[in-house]
Order: sequence, then structure tokens, then C-alpha cells
Amino acid sequence: MRNRNAFAGVAAMAALTVLATQGAASASARPGDETAGTARTATQQATPHATQQAVQHAMNGTLRPADLEVIKSDPVLARTVPVSVKIGAAVYAKAEPPSRTKAVGARSAVAGRTGQAAAFQQVCTNANLPLTATSYLGTTLYTWHHTFSWCTANQVSGVEATRVITASPYSRSDYFSAKSSVAYPQGLVTDTTFAPVGGFIGLNTTGAGSPYYSHMARSVNLCIAQYSCYASNLPQSKLTLGRDTASVAFSNPL
Repeated sequence: MRNRNAFAGVAAMAALTVLATQGAASASARPGDETAGTARTATQQATPHATQQAVQHAMNGTLRPADLEVIKSDPVLARTVPVSVKIGAAVYAKAEPPSRTKAVGARSAVAGRTGQAAAFQQVCTNANLPLTATSYLGTTLYTWHHTFSWCTANQVSGVEATRVITASPYSRSDYFSAKSSVAYPQGLVTDTTFAPVGGFIGLNTTGAGSPYYSHMARSVNLCIAQYSCYASNLPQSKLTLGRDTASVAFSNPL
């Protein structure tokens, strides 16, 4: 799912005009600098429409070589417009099983506790998946994380083929480990999970193709604080559950 709100009408257009103006001004601030002169010339050649299109294409994942030329020639656009994204390697760690007596909270409630059926060789795991958006210059605009824990166990001792979910995703949260001055996190857009206690895992250790998942998405506005917001990202990830790890079923930081 691509970003549905890359531009917000007149406000976004005005913000883009400001970005282009700021870039031209910064390029001309050092008249003796050949690099600045090159940037100034290229920026002056880029029309407001070309600038708008370049940023829009960057936001919806349809960048063309001509768009990159516009973005890289403007110092402000080059350090503030996300042109690449990276799905980091998920980090896994052993997790403590959820407490049966733990108070139920809105964001950390255990969706399902261990059932009454026999459970052997229980494994509880925490997953943490980062997504990073970077600018043309390689600046990290933000790194967003989706994290949660879950448990599985065998119904018959020593028989992995009988493994089921014994604790639905719990301690679910998202956070930013890096955030530039142009990134302004907004509200959660998606916060869903489907992994009922008793859900069959069997021999699926990685979660590939599993119907059980945790899915989170958060809106992030990109703004020049003293002017306006010029775009909105929607970093998100959907992880499907296995015994030991989870698989990335869906992720899209733009």
C-alpha cells in the first residue's frame, strides 16, 4: 500500500516552493564554491512543476532519473526527501512468558493466555524489525521499529508437529530509534493482530506463509518546521509467526 497523502493541496505546494527557494539560496551563499554553483544552476533550471513532480514521485515510489537530477541539485531537497528505504534485519531474543496476573493495558494486553491443554517445550520470542528512510545524500530521515513477543508449545512432548500458539502477540509496540528534524511522527494507522491461542504452527519455524500475524503502521509527516509539511510517509510492517522467527509478509516505509 503506497502513501495515500503525499501532498496536502495548497499547503504542500507552498512548502515545495519554499524548499526550492531555500535550496537556491543555500547554493548561492558560497559564490566561490564550484559545487554550490552547479547546484544553483540546476536548481534554477528546475521549474516548480518539475520540483513538485520529483518529490511526488519520490513519495510514491516512482522515481525517474530526471526526478533524481532535480532532487540532488537542490541542497534542501537532497537532504530532506526520502529516495530510498531499507528493511533492516529483524532482531530476535528470548522473551519472558506473559504473566497470568498482569494487569490488562490498552497497548500491552495479552490477546490470549496459555490454554488448559497440555503444553510442552514452550518457546517465547521477541521480534524487532526496523525500517529506515534515507535521503539522496544518505541522511537518515527516520528509523521506525515494530516489535512484539509471542509463545508456542508442543501439545505432545517432544513432537514438534503438534506445536501451537500458546500466547498471542503481546508487548506490542512501535518506536523510532532515529529521527531527523524534518520527521514528525503522527498516529497509528494500523494496529492489528491475528494469532489466536491454539493456532496451529506445526513444523513452521520461520513463519513463512503463516496465517498468524502482527501488523502495525504509523503516519510520519515530513516538514520544514518553520514553513509547512510537504509529504507524509506510512512506515509499516506485517510479520507472520513461526516457532522461532517471523517472516516479513508486507513492509513499505513510503
